[in-house]
Amino acid sequence: MVMELIKWLSVADRYTKMQLDRRFSPFGLNSSQHMYIITICQNPGMTQEQFYHMFYLNPSNITRSLNTLIKTGFITKEPNSQDRRTYVLYPTPKARHVYNALIQTIQETENFLLDGIPEEDRSAFVKILKQTALRAVSANEKETNSDQKKGISPDE
Repeated sequence: MVMELIKWLSVADRYTKMQLDRRFSPFGLNSSQHMYIITICQNPGMTQEQFYHMFYLNPSNITRSLNTLIKTGFITKEPNSQDRRTYVLYPTPKARHVYNALIQTIQETENFLLDGIPEEDRSAFVKILKQTALRAVSANEKETNSDQKKGISPDE
């Protein structure tokens, strides 16, 4: 049982990303970009910081991904009228054009991954996986905060 959870989470993550990369390639996207487009299409005018609280990503990774999507014409970034220090994000017609295909691909991929698992077990599986992920996020944030108090850089 040792390492089984980590091993299979890693395998599922890698191979799912490879499949999504192939499926999103015709749109000029990869597996790490679809969630930005979907989320911004569903929440036009959201701030960049809201992504951190939704997806638990490093702010520099969020900035890099959003800048790529701006350059490729999927989203726009405008100054926030309520807080000039922040920006709000909007989908472009290009993003709206691929939105339904992205949603369909995600649904098909989730259905494929959960195929053979009874419907009632699917909900329990996702709930347990979410609890596990949030536990990992919490532990990492505690360690990062502890390291910062000690003066240890995250890059060390």
